[in-house]
Amino acid sequence: MIKSRHNRLYIWFYWDFIFKYLCKIYFRKMIIESDTVIPGNHSVLLLQNHFSWWDGYWSYYLSSRIFKRKFHIMMLEEQLLNRMFFNRCGAFSVKRNSREVIDSLRYTSSVLDNPQNLVTIYPSGDIFSQHQQIIKFKKGIDRILSQSKMVSIVLAVVLIDYFSMARPKINIYLKNYSGEQTAKAIENVYNSFYQSCILKQTK
Repeated sequence: MIKSRHNRLYIWFYWDFIFKYLCKIYFRKMIIESDTVIPGNHSVLLLQNHFSWWDGYWSYYLSSRIFKRKFHIMMLEEQLLNRMFFNRCGAFSVKRNSREVIDSLRYTSSVLDNPQNLVTIYPSGDIFSQHQQIIKFKKGIDRILSQSKMVSIVLAVVLIDYFSMARPKINIYLKNYSGEQTAKAIENVYNSFYQSCILKQTK
């Protein structure tokens, strides 16, 4: 597997310069709705829907501006190999249908052992339309959580709407998860939260 690396120059250039500049061009505004509370001695496992090329930027923004933790993100190895600059911005790899999956899950747990860290995982594993309202979680979250104790799980739903504007508005909804720490239980709560976010969007 490919472990994450953090290079301040790469992070500034790609996240704080390029993406920030592009965001001002392509989006009208961002609204974050959150009542999350993260203890200082907890790391953050951010579970976010995955529907666009922009998703990594939203994850980084939440990590640095909202949760104020060091950004890490799990990417499919074949995608990361084609975009290795992301590795220097905090991305690490997972290789599906391989024994290396176990290494990636162990690595994720070790990163989450540090309360200064945040790890973003897209539990669907692939990009799906934001109109697909039922998200099936891939396996592995159970193993991560069984090895990581001081972790706050945060559910994130990102939705965009244009309405009568040329540029869309970004809405990000955040929710602390508290409950049974199994993939199935979290999946059920996440999908219920997703539905409630869509309801707010359509009011």
